[in-house]
Amino acid sequence: MKTVLAPGLHARALGVKGWFSTNILGNRDGLVLDDPDNFKTKEVSKLSVLEDILQPEVNPSLYGDLYHKVRINYYPPHGDNKESWDNIDIFGWLGYSMQIKINFLCRDSILAAPIVLDLALFMDLAKRSNMSGIQEWLSFYFKSPQTLPGLRPEHDIFKQLIKLQNTLRHIMGEDLITHLGLDYYQDVVEAL
Repeated sequence: MKTVLAPGLHARALGVKGWFSTNILGNRDGLVLDDPDNFKTKEVSKLSVLEDILQPEVNPSLYGDLYHKVRINYYPPHGDNKESWDNIDIFGWLGYSMQIKINFLCRDSILAAPIVLDLALFMDLAKRSNMSGIQEWLSFYFKSPQTLPGLRPEHDIFKQLIKLQNTLRHIMGEDLITHLGLDYYQDVVEAL
């Protein structure tokens, strides 16, 4: 949810005062994350996503005082069902306060299966295309994208999708998508 919603809030310059999220998991993930040491690693990765997308150092009046809390609760009766709650306290023009509330009910394996399949196919494509090393163009599929040392990972899912699509277009020998619009508007003008 963070990589989907935070880019939209940032793009519309909506401030974020607080973001509380909790997951209720009953499968092995929940059991593993019930251990405080294992949870700490997950917490650090989840907390860093908002900081990376919102960039509080660039926008301190909108995101400088963001309170962010993450919880994961193991609840065996849920099994593979996952439930996540997010409460986001935002503010808009003139500091007017608002809230976004999300209750997401899903199955972890149903969400993960197509991602694993896509990754297997794209890694095979990368190998056949003589690509090696970190495959940054596959960041779309990872909660913690990998980059070369010194490069900032991109957590904005929409930017990740553009990078994925453009890499596939490059492999196929197609023009990259720039979103300038100049190319297709010029074609329309010439056709008239």
